[in-house]
Amino acid sequence: MGASASADKDKGKREGEVVARVVEGEPPSGAVKVELVPDTGADRATGEVGVQAAFLPFNFNFDFTVSLASRTFWPVLGRACVSLRGTGSADPSYYQREVKVEMWDAYGTDTKKGLTARYSLNGGYYGYCWSGLSSGHEHYFRIYKDWNLGARVWGNGWTSPI
Repeated sequence: MGASASADKDKGKREGEVVARVVEGEPPSGAVKVELVPDTGADRATGEVGVQAAFLPFNFNFDFTVSLASRTFWPVLGRACVSLRGTGSADPSYYQREVKVEMWDAYGTDTKKGLTARYSLNGGYYGYCWSGLSSGHEHYFRIYKDWNLGARVWGNGWTSPI
């Protein structure tokens, strides 16, 4: 099968991943803005994060070369949505690229929840919602890229219950 036939067959689907959808609107006005934290890849046990974003919604900016993690938060009714857009990069081809977002339960040993969402960096807002999260557990999301690991990428977004 040729490369184009393989791409047509894929139609944006990759095992364990989902494509984030276009989101209308912008970050909610009045929501607290929080800074994302360095992602070391280590376990982030409940209560071990210095500053917590305990309530949704919150807004954020991102600027990273490999990955960042959010502050911990409690999902509302077992649901949390992450919407974001890329606004620039040191790699001029970034607008043809994607970043990925994973949702993690920080209770005890960190556990990845649901699918990994792929977000286009073409300048529009894209979003994805995770459901089936444990309402009584702290969660966080991890945003990362797997292309040009030396190039920064930046943008903004928000996390909300819907």
